[in-house]
Amino acid sequence: MRRSIIKYMLPLLLVVSCTKQINRQLPSNECSILDIRVFGQLGKPEITRLDDVSGEVTLFINKTDDYPWGQVKVESIALSAYATSDLGDDPVLDFYNPQRSAVIRLTSQTGKSVDWTVKLKPYDAFYAGKWKVIDAKIYVDQNISGCGTGSWGTPMNGAEFGLYFSPELDNIITIDMQSEMVDGKFVGTITNDAGADGLWGEFKGVWPGEYPEDAPLDMNPRLRHLLPPGESDWVLDLTTNEMKITNKNITSTMTFETDEWGNMVFVFNLPNASQEIGGSNFYDNFWRSSYRFTYIVNPL
Repeated sequence: MRRSIIKYMLPLLLVVSCTKQINRQLPSNECSILDIRVFGQLGKPEITRLDDVSGEVTLFINKTDDYPWGQVKVESIALSAYATSDLGDDPVLDFYNPQRSAVIRLTSQTGKSVDWTVKLKPYDAFYAGKWKVIDAKIYVDQNISGCGTGSWGTPMNGAEFGLYFSPELDNIITIDMQSEMVDGKFVGTITNDAGADGLWGEFKGVWPGEYPEDAPLDMNPRLRHLLPPGESDWVLDLTTNEMKITNKNITSTMTFETDEWGNMVFVFNLPNASQEIGGSNFYDNFWRSSYRFTYIVNPL
């Protein structure tokens, strides 16, 4: 009987022994940076493993005059399992060099080392903040509509549009940016506040004999959605510096310029309207021939 028990237990012991051997984990050879965050960072890191002994991390940071390049605090870092870094308990990195780079050495559980070069790319979010509207212009080119050859810009505070648009000229535009990027793009909100008078302007024009005050040319459908009243969402593409503004599923595209007097200019290129049905000369000039609209703003 005892021999029979031993006979049946031996295979079982062999199975258990083999199972323990299979489940035993081998030492990890991996040493990667999975995530990292440093002082002033914008968005998530771009992490690239270059080869067996090196990798690269690119970080966007908010550009400021007093950024501490020589002692940049590492706020958090995530490594692959069992890997360690040469960073201390209160880690800082030195980017005070022309390349704006620093190296973090990681060591795997097996003792393998990989040098990760961290590069900082300063980003100047020059558009972020509060801006006061001081003027706006609509640009027309009669060659577009075929109703003439003239080309000019008309201030929105002038005789044609000033009556209806003037309440917009004390508006405050606030552009806020989130610290986290989405799909490699900066995102945030843009708010068109009514200003001290509590009113937004209208994009309506008057012209003697053509469009009287009580029946003006209504350009609201062409222009009002560009920078709508209240809060809208925006997404900025770093490769083009184009800001897509979306409100109620309607999107416009804004870019940035500086005029000859040093003012910031919010630029909107208008879609071609040359094929739309024309009316009087005034309509042709300011609707079918319009191709660009701008807000001129000063920082607050």
